Amino acid sequence: MKEKLIELIANLKLDEAEALADNLIAQGIEAQDLYDIVMEGLNEIGRKYENGECYIADLIVSGMIAKNIFAAANLHQSDKNRSMPLGKVLFGTIYDDIHDIGKDLMIDALENRGIEVIDLGVDVKVDKFVAAVKQHQPDIIAVSCVMTSSIPYLQALGSALENEKLLENRRFLLGGAVVNHDYIKIPQIDFMTNNFYEGIRYCEVFLDEKRERKLNE
Repeated sequence: MKEKLIELIANLKLDEAEALADNLIAQGIEAQDLYDIVMEGLNEIGRKYENGECYIADLIVSGMIAKNIFAAANLHQSDKNRSMPLGKVLFGTIYDDIHDIGKDLMIDALENRGIEVIDLGVDVKVDKFVAAVKQHQPDIIAVSCVMTSSIPYLQALGSALENEKLLENRRFLLGGAVVNHDYIKIPQIDFMTNNFYEGIRYCEVFLDEKRERKLNE
């Protein structure tokens, strides 16, 4: 059934994929296992897009499938009863990259955990990131990147944030398919992952610890 769900997502069979996912959820599939299956399907769609086998609209549909499956599995544990947001995350896809599926899924999960998110969208230039950090004063700067051709812009962003002294008392995160510890060497980045759960957990832990420090001051 795992391979079938991956195939259905990769082939954009929305109703069939969601029906099969509902079946797996009813059987008690572990949340992490379901997440891994869905991400394999999304990765296949990403490969098709890179090879010119599908289009932007197909990426959007695959993102809808993933969101619906995650919502059905209650992978986004809602915590909207907070009187105040746990913290603030500034999120965007770096310049020369228009992928937004992973970014949007991450944003949904963060917001459902009581975290405020400022979404800069895709194809975001370095100077726009820097200006947004100054304006919104986020606790976390999160950048998504899928295209290896965009790595120089990530490096430029890290240098710009450091030169403007905008990394003090906040975290700089990188997520997406480009993440590879063997060749991504950007010293300003605090944490890199292409795993949805790792990214969410890192943000929650940092924001919880930051709030605790403020309460104890």
